[in-house]
Amino acid sequence: MQGWAKGTGHQYLGTLREEGVLKHYIRKASTEETREEEPYSPAIGNEALRELLESAADRGKPTILDVREPAEFAFGHIPGADSIPFGELENRLGELDRSQRIYVVCRTGRRSAMACRMLQEHGFGAVNVVPGMSEWEDETRSRQAAPMTPGEVARALIGRKPLFVLDVRNGDAYADWKIEGPSIVSANVPYFELLEGPEPALPLLPEEGTILVACAKEGSSRFVADQLAESGRNDVRYLEGGMKAWSEHLEPVKIGDLNGGELYQFVRPGKGCLSYMIVSEGEAAVVDAPRMTGAIAGFAQERGAVIRHAIDTHLHADHISGGRKIAEEAGATYWLPAKDADEVVFPYEPLEEGRTIQVGRSEIAIQPIYSPGHTIGSTSLIVDDRYLLSGDILFAASIGRPDLAGQAEAWSGDLRRTLYETYKRLPARLIVLPAHYGQPEELAEDGSVSAKLEDLYANNPGLNIADEAVFDEAVTADLPPQPNAYKQIRQTNMGRLTPDEEEQREMEIGPNRCAIHDK
Repeated sequence: MQGWAKGTGHQYLGTLREEGVLKHYIRKASTEETREEEPYSPAIGNEALRELLESAADRGKPTILDVREPAEFAFGHIPGADSIPFGELENRLGELDRSQRIYVVCRTGRRSAMACRMLQEHGFGAVNVVPGMSEWEDETRSRQAAPMTPGEVARALIGRKPLFVLDVRNGDAYADWKIEGPSIVSANVPYFELLEGPEPALPLLPEEGTILVACAKEGSSRFVADQLAESGRNDVRYLEGGMKAWSEHLEPVKIGDLNGGELYQFVRPGKGCLSYMIVSEGEAAVVDAPRMTGAIAGFAQERGAVIRHAIDTHLHADHISGGRKIAEEAGATYWLPAKDADEVVFPYEPLEEGRTIQVGRSEIAIQPIYSPGHTIGSTSLIVDDRYLLSGDILFAASIGRPDLAGQAEAWSGDLRRTLYETYKRLPARLIVLPAHYGQPEELAEDGSVSAKLEDLYANNPGLNIADEAVFDEAVTADLPPQPNAYKQIRQTNMGRLTPDEEEQREMEIGPNRCAIHDK
């Protein structure tokens, strides 16, 4: 639409979303709209007006009157300007102060010249601004809000940088899931309350610091952010791609060096998911991959590695696995615990205790450890005799829940045996790397999530319940809500549902809720 307007000589003003409908605003070209053959005097150029505005603190704010149509004004205007369309000016002269000189602006200088003559006839001191907004456009755009990428938000969260988030989704969506962190403060004002202007949100905003406006997909937040910028707020940003993009962002963090390789963690801060990549001598193994396989494949390529193995520690219920897709695209082996695969409709290699997965030609080995409880097939991985990838069995601050397949009472005993017997026999020096985290406070200074096994036995409440009956009660009663669309996600991970990309996004929206404390 913008290209068509430009090619036909019309002026494309912009787009607004109203009740789910995109409305494009275009100002029709007019052969009559040319500059006056006899220019109105007095007049002032754009640059002179800019200088006047810059010195306003010393001289007092000048009165600027914009006589363009409301839609033109909405999509860009000089900060502080008043809007009275030329067609309404004669009936609204009472709104103006005759003691003040009025600087009048339109798109080209023609309407503003006519407005100046009208004002002069009624005793006002008027100055025409030429050429007006046709050459002021870039400057008004620079005052509109700029985007903030999900990556920038993630790094602000990890770096504990102060950030105020104005979330303009509806209240239920905000209450269920939002951007959170130790240095993040947020407030919720639904978009429909801000259609007439940003005033309802202003009392909630901090006096200084960055303001990030967030919505589901970007459009509404961009509209509100521009309103805030036009109201005089300087550091206003909108979340690029909205909360859907935030949900999908992956932040890679190096965990450490291995015997001839490296171990990386992919933090998904919008959902609390954690994935892993082991790289050694040009080969890679991916563990608990997200559905955003492009980012994972690109990361491996940057390191000159070919993905040879894609491993899922269990059949996931909170997010759609990208493991099988990565394996198909890379020609790799896809590993899945056999006891979680009774209903899958695709080939896989059984992930079983006693087998070893080799990465590269070095001594890096991945050793499966059968650890049921979250699912009947849950299998942990010991990597390079130093790291324990615990899947959804053990987290930094909690333990896994056994109820997502409707087997809470049957599997709670398996969960206890894994945590209190199987893991107890493992070396206490192992560094635990879970598949999820529950709270932003679990992120270390570099953004990683990890803990020594011995420290978890000392500090994790779920590992310190001596009475078996009390443990069963803790993991089966008063659990947090189950993950959104978890049944459909399980069916998708079995290969029994094939939702399209947008449907997959909708299924994953919201927190992961795989731990017993994730409420």
